[in-house]
Amino acid sequence: MTRRTPLILGILVLGLAVVYALVQPSRPAPEPVTAPRRPLSCRLSAGEELAFHVRATSSARAEETASPQQLDMEATLWWRVVEEPSSGGWVVAATLSDVRFLEGGAAEQDRRAALEAPFLFKMDRDCRFRDFAFDSSTGAEERRQLQGLLQASELILSPLPRSQWVSRHRDALGAFDANYTLEASASGEAPALTRRRNRYVSSSLPKLPPQMGGRVRVDVLASEVHATLDARGRWVSHLTGSEHLRVWMGQKLLSEVLSTVSFERMEGMRGAPEALALLDSERFAWGDAPAADGNSPRLPPPPEPALASMSLDGALADFAARLGQGPKGVHEGTDRLASYLSVHPEAIPVLLTRLREGSLPEQLQSALFLALEKTGTLAAESGLGAALADRGLDTMNRMRAAAALQDIPRPSERTATTLIQQSRASRSEPEERQVADAALLALGALSHRVDARQPEVARMAHGELELRLSGARESEDVVVALAAIGNSGDESFAGTLERYTEDDSPVVRAHAARAWRRMESDTLEPVLAGWLGQEPDARVRRAIADSLAENVHEAGRPASSVVLTAAAARLATETDVQTRAALIALLGSSAETDASARLALVQQFHREQVPDLQVLIGRFVRAEELR
Repeated sequence: MTRRTPLILGILVLGLAVVYALVQPSRPAPEPVTAPRRPLSCRLSAGEELAFHVRATSSARAEETASPQQLDMEATLWWRVVEEPSSGGWVVAATLSDVRFLEGGAAEQDRRAALEAPFLFKMDRDCRFRDFAFDSSTGAEERRQLQGLLQASELILSPLPRSQWVSRHRDALGAFDANYTLEASASGEAPALTRRRNRYVSSSLPKLPPQMGGRVRVDVLASEVHATLDARGRWVSHLTGSEHLRVWMGQKLLSEVLSTVSFERMEGMRGAPEALALLDSERFAWGDAPAADGNSPRLPPPPEPALASMSLDGALADFAARLGQGPKGVHEGTDRLASYLSVHPEAIPVLLTRLREGSLPEQLQSALFLALEKTGTLAAESGLGAALADRGLDTMNRMRAAAALQDIPRPSERTATTLIQQSRASRSEPEERQVADAALLALGALSHRVDARQPEVARMAHGELELRLSGARESEDVVVALAAIGNSGDESFAGTLERYTEDDSPVVRAHAARAWRRMESDTLEPVLAGWLGQEPDARVRRAIADSLAENVHEAGRPASSVVLTAAAARLATETDVQTRAALIALLGSSAETDASARLALVQQFHREQVPDLQVLIGRFVRAEELR
């Protein structure tokens, strides 16, 4: 077995199949039932505490001759609703207590404390578990196990009053759709339903090197979850489920997973662990990627029933009406369309067809790509990828698709692969060159976004940018590669960029100067400050000054003494108006606390011939000092 195989098995066992031990007898398929009088939903209240008895088992066998990896655990799961954000849904603090391993030795018992660490999750009104957050002290294995425990029991209710529906789920392996059927019940009884997992979305599954068999495949042999919803909307009163999966690596059976899960409400339970009441949410990092931070864009909330029930034409009319209400209208309109598309994935190909046919008004098109970006689902990402590659769309919309892909809420290696493939596409036609360049620039920006959270994506981007720069033969190709590196802020390119400070082309030197702007000040300042005083071309000096000013602004701090000295010396002799403006801004960032910076601005004010620049200096220096 390769070294990768235990890792994948760990993900399966700990992320997918942290599940229960009471297998239900098979039931006949339920008869169709009348749709509920109103949509089903969760209805929690801030401060509410809930307790569940949980039991979970899993067995994963890697090979026919190997002993299976097994887990058999029971515990009490506590919930405490800590917040009801204005954006909708709830933030819930949770913890396991009284964890008991029914099989396994001392090593299993040693993990009890780690599994009893509190964590947070977000629940939407459709009962979806939106995000998870863990304290930095919680290990990666325990994070996967705790998150997998809830994902194995996740229910996603329809925003419409239906008796059957399909919802898209995601677990540690990838994305899958699940069929839901509302079971027949007597009037007044709590609703009960069945969830059956369908096949996984192929493109969402892990992709291994070709020599290991390529993309992983998962066969769902059996899957059934039965749940009785709480009559007051507090998630479930009882839930049991079982799964039987086979995971393939090429033609090799990687693992066969059998798992079951059970949640049972413990009515009247009081005395949740004190850790939930004293929990410091600031210590927790949100996101389903490793080391994710809490600043990641959120996926849209489920649409309100009236919006969800609209046709695509109705949703577009709602979208257009709100766009005309100013900047807030653009924000609200794109949020609402994203919410609609998140539950109507079938509408996305229709929208792209209308774009191709030219039947959507021009004023909607830019905002439409913003809405697709905000949607954040696999269907939306696939639609953006299709738009990027579609030669039937006009060049501007394909470039908009590239920009939207760089900013989707939950990018992955798949996102990077889409941009890389398009950046390598034919560049023989001017329009195709524009799209390929836009894809490479977007790849750099994507790398900057995910550098800390998803280093594997950043590595893919770095490799491609390095390849493109080293292989560039024309100045135009060098310039695009340098611009993409600038978008990435990848400091490992610092040594490479220094070689371009002496390039024969001023245009190349200017783009090399801008490529430093997102790097750490300790990396860029020694190079750019020294370069500023020696560069003969005004365009390049302007790029150097712009990069220094942008870096200072983004860092939210005054310029360093090295930069101030270089800026003051250059300002006294600078002939280019725009470069002087950038140098004034640099000195102005420190004018309040640095006397030498303030003096340089006062002296420039008296020799400055451009009124607008005198006004700019007046923003940083008091009027009485300028007399």
